[in-house]
Amino acid sequence: MLNVKKWQRAELLLFTLVTIINLIPYLSTRFFPSMDGASHLANSNIINQLIFHNNELFNQFFRINPEPVPNWTSHLFISLLTLIIPVFLAEKILLIILLAGIPFVFRALMKTISPTNALYCFLIFPFTHSMFFFFGFFNFCVAVLFFIIALNYWLRNYQKPWNPIRLLILTVLIAITYFSHILVFGTLLIIIAMHILTGAILGIICRKNSWKDLVNNFVKQTVAIAIAAIVPLTLFVYFFYTRPGIRDIKFIPREELINYLITIRPLISFNISVESRPTMILFFMLLFFVMVGLAMFFLAVSRKIKTADAAPLRAVTSSLPGFHFWWLLGTMIILLSLYFILPDAYGTASYTSLRIAFVFFLIIILWISSFKINWWFGVLAIIAGIFVNSALNRIYNPTIQDLGKLAVSCYKAADHIKPNSLVLPIYCMDNWFTGHFVDYLAVEKPVVMVYNYECESGYFPVIWSLKAKPNYYLGNPSAPDRYINFEIIKGNPFRQLDYVFILGQYDPAKDWFFTTLHKIVTEQFDCVYQTENCRLYQSKIKY
Repeated sequence: MLNVKKWQRAELLLFTLVTIINLIPYLSTRFFPSMDGASHLANSNIINQLIFHNNELFNQFFRINPEPVPNWTSHLFISLLTLIIPVFLAEKILLIILLAGIPFVFRALMKTISPTNALYCFLIFPFTHSMFFFFGFFNFCVAVLFFIIALNYWLRNYQKPWNPIRLLILTVLIAITYFSHILVFGTLLIIIAMHILTGAILGIICRKNSWKDLVNNFVKQTVAIAIAAIVPLTLFVYFFYTRPGIRDIKFIPREELINYLITIRPLISFNISVESRPTMILFFMLLFFVMVGLAMFFLAVSRKIKTADAAPLRAVTSSLPGFHFWWLLGTMIILLSLYFILPDAYGTASYTSLRIAFVFFLIIILWISSFKINWWFGVLAIIAGIFVNSALNRIYNPTIQDLGKLAVSCYKAADHIKPNSLVLPIYCMDNWFTGHFVDYLAVEKPVVMVYNYECESGYFPVIWSLKAKPNYYLGNPSAPDRYINFEIIKGNPFRQLDYVFILGQYDPAKDWFFTTLHKIVTEQFDCVYQTENCRLYQSKIKY
């Protein structure tokens, strides 16, 4: 017993150490340079300006989305934190919660499912910095965190009486999952429903309880999850019901979907050819564990058949794996079916296939832990998890450092902007990943960026205030060759832009827009901030 406790303490110590080391690359820059992260930070600032500062200019351009949409959690978290600390520290706290919280709650879930095979929890580390993390899909990552917590809470309590306190806790966990990401919420309900259904089916097959007890347990669990999920489930239905029925739907070819699984595409963020090398190692390690587990299972069954001189069916049944094996297997089949059936993109909602694949791989790791295999396979899992995680971090680190410098360059431009100014961001870099870096300029200072993709989509906490939003323009209205009019809403008043922020280099001869823009910024604006990739121009003429 003492040796077991020593091994458990050593495992926990190693797990904690790997978690801390895993934080270092992502906390080493002032901002974590994710694709959409700057936009989320800027929109969190908008929430503060609307709710806590009642900013008159912001009230003209923005309003809080009246629909209770998902994608609220990380925005609200950052908004509240930035009331007391700088935005870059608020982002770091969120990163720590995700990078450290997901491994530990996943470890707790695995210990609930299979306490003797908890060493496989080290396989979670490469999934802490998935493509969704680098893309700045923080609400999805928060949803994954609460998905794991809610699932673990369900497993620990589903056989207990559902008193008001337990039911309230489950309700809150499910609600937070919904308000973080709608797809993860749906997946959570599917997995819990499969858990209830699997328990009922195995109860009928094994007949360990009476029919009355089976029906009572099934009804109690179904009612409990229905009560806990009724509000977000209603919002879930309303969310899709109110969206237009005609949208651009994109399916990924089946061959490509299969390749996504082999390369574990949800873990690849920048360079497929480079990052797929360690991710494919992880895939084949997972496949190896699955094959070993299934081989030992069938070997145990065959031995039972040979040694059973009477009632062979009962002997074989007694050798079957436990409940979690069948529940997780059924869940994997459903998720894999949805992965191949559902479209990857539906309107502005995208990456559906890869999001499902991400959860699918988490379930695979949990499923592997349910196998009855030798303990030293868990040691192999530790080595594989640490090796792949380290290899990916070595690949990511140079990119994080370079992009972090660009993020700081954009952020420092705000020092040269007067509060409550109107800024036109123009992106001219040949890098799809940095398209929203212009928003670092508005993550802390009350500055209105006249382009905001979150406000356009309607899927986020902030939307445009269409009734009050002014149209805006550049240049001199009396000089057609030095005037650019951005009429967004017909009949609304016009306001001159105060600043132009250009990220990258533009060609003045490219087209009419850039030719006119070049005339305006060179004649009617002063360059007040310039770095290798950033230039900020301030208007010097008022009309």
